Order: sequence, then C-alpha cells, then structure tokens
Amino acid sequence: CSKVKISGGGRCNVMHDYTKPVKLLSEGYPRGQKQLLGPFARFGPEATAAWFQAEGVELKTEKDGRMFPITDSSQTVIDALMNAADREGVQIRTGCKVESLEHSPEGAPHRFRVNTVERKKEDNPNGGVDCDYLLLAPGSSRLSYQWAMGLGHALEAPVPSLFTFNVAEDMIKGLAGLSVQDAIVSIPNPKKPKSPLRQQGPVLITHTGVSGPAILRLSAFGARVLHELDYKTTLKVNWTPEIEGGVDGVLEQLLEAKKTDSGKGIGGSTSPTFGLPRRLWQAIVHRSGVAEDLTWYHVKNADLRKIATNMCACELTVEGKGTFKDEFVTAGGVTLKGVNMKRLESKSVEGLYFAGEVLDIDGITGGYNFQSAWTTGWTAGRAVAEQAASASSE
Repeated sequence: CSKVKISGGGRCNVMHDYTKPVKLLSEGYPRGQKQLLGPFARFGPEATAAWFQAEGVELKTEKDGRMFPITDSSQTVIDALMNAADREGVQIRTGCKVESLEHSPEGAPHRFRVNTVERKKEDNPNGGVDCDYLLLAPGSSRLSYQWAMGLGHALEAPVPSLFTFNVAEDMIKGLAGLSVQDAIVSIPNPKKPKSPLRQQGPVLITHTGVSGPAILRLSAFGARVLHELDYKTTLKVNWTPEIEGGVDGVLEQLLEAKKTDSGKGIGGSTSPTFGLPRRLWQAIVHRSGVAEDLTWYHVKNADLRKIATNMCACELTVEGKGTFKDEFVTAGGVTLKGVNMKRLESKSVEGLYFAGEVLDIDGITGGYNFQSAWTTGWTAGRAVAEQAASASSE
C-alpha cells in the first residue's frame, strides 16, 4: 500500500473521472491504450468507482478530472482495501522475501513453486510454497521482471516515465512558480523527423526547469525517445497557441501593438503582454535582445520577429530529467503480446497471471496508473477464481 499512501500528496488520486467515455480515458495510456479497452469493458472506471463507494469510500472529482476520497486521506483507501481482503479471508504475509519462482516440471503435483526466506525459517526444507495459480503483481521492481523472464515471458526494457525537464536557460531563471495555462510543447522524434512529439496544456516553470501536465504527458508519450537521447534534447514551446498563424500571425499582432501602443515601453507595466504573465513577457523581450524600456515605436520590425519567434517557437535546451513529486512510473514490462488480455493470463504458461506495473502498460498523471492496477487486478483475480472453481468441480 506504499504507493497508495503517497499518491496525490497523501490524498490518494484513486482514479480519473469515470463519467468520461472509456475511449477517451484509454487515450491517457501511452502504452496499453488499445489493449485496455477489453478489460475496461468488464471492470472499468465506472465499476471501479462503484466498488469503492460500496466499500464506504466516497469520492469527489476535481476540475482536472482527478478523483480523491472526500476525506482527502489515502488511509481511507488503504482501510477499504484491507477490510475487503480481510472479509474475504485473504492471507497477507509481510516481511516475506521471495527468492525465486519456479515453473514445475510436467507431472508435478502443482504448477508453480514460490521460494521464500520465510518458509526456510519455518523449517520447511524446500523453503517454498506450491500452487497451481500464480498472479504476479509485484509492481515494477527489477526482481519482478526477472521472475517474468524466468517463466518464459519477453520483456520491454523498463525506462522512466512521468518526469520533469531540467532546463538551465537564462530566460527562465527567476521565473520559478510561474505558470502558463495553455501552451504547446514538442520535442524532435529522431525516428520520425517530420512528426515531432507534441502535447498541449498547462506548463509550470520550476527552480530546475519546466513541469506541469503538458510536460509530464510529453515525458510519458516520449519516454523511449527521451531515454535514447539520454534526456538531452531541444524543447520547443508555443506560449501563445491561441494566436493563429505561427510566427507570422504573432508578428501581425506585434506590429499592430507598435501602432496602438507606440509610446509605451515594450517591457513596461502598461505594455500589452498578449495573454502571457508579465514576467514571462519581459523575459521573452530580453531574450530577443530588446531593451525593456525601449518604446514600441523604436523597436525594429526584425526584433519584433525575434520576439514573435520566442513567443510561439521558443527553443529551450533540455539537459536532463527530474522527478515528479514522489511518484515514479516506468514504461516497459511484460510484453502484452504474450498475455491474454481478456483474463490477464499468460498465453504460454497455464495458470500464470499478471496485473499492475509488471505489464507494459503505463498512464499519464491523474489517476490513470491506479485505474490500470484496479482493472488488471480485478480481471486477473476473477479469472484465477473462475479457473480454480472450475478445476475443483471436475
């Protein structure tokens, strides 16, 4: 429950707005978008919300679509999960280190053996737990990937996702805490030079660079590209996407301001800023090589074009990645081609199931990754129960 505890700053972002169409919600998954549609149809966001409500967790939806318990406490969610497990007789063993997983040879009484340190301490000479059904849901630890590969599954190499960009440009120094509610951000895609990776939304300037929903989504959808670039690239920002026509469209408005505000200092307190925070506007003017106290009338048209370029095609050098709060999400895991997504069961190893981050599924920030965990966990758990019940009745 450690990830539940720290999610959303301790409030637990349980899921994303379940009233949105499932197809729209699935677009929040850079990897697993199409494959989750089937599981969502069986236990999707609406069913998840209903389950938590039935367990006494009242939920609220915030403006950005994130859903939290009305208590604003992750402990509410933890208590609901633990109470449900206790009611169903689930045995939870903590401090029990798994050393290895084995697929038993054909003819053995059970399909799998889970070798643990705890079992050895209990004078079990083999130190193992034998079982016919194994649901692997250990998160994104390196050991979990080794276990999956040891059981015959291919792996997409894990790389970080959902991170901020480190930028040391003079232009944004001193602007920490400033945000732009609507910007377009993009990075080059070496594999598709004509199709840069692009996202739109709020951007936040931080002490170390840039963050905010648009940056985090860009980091998620560009996780592998950025990893291959060693997190060093050029970020292009359109700070004024509402102005149409690109650089020429922005320049047109600047030329109009030159006529109507000719006597005002271009960086002064009464100068138009074209929807930008004044400090950002002043930083753009300075970066373009124009003195802030220069009146609009005296600004050369060539310099206005530089300002226009920095407004809608501002290039910032990315020198590395940061982290987003205490959250850490990986892109990668067990390849979905080897998994029956209707049951979350291995296609090659009968009785082996997967759920959560061990799969090559990850979402953007806002409750998407928990939703994937709830959905795949429910789907796999239900499939195990059905298969076990069917076997016992034979």
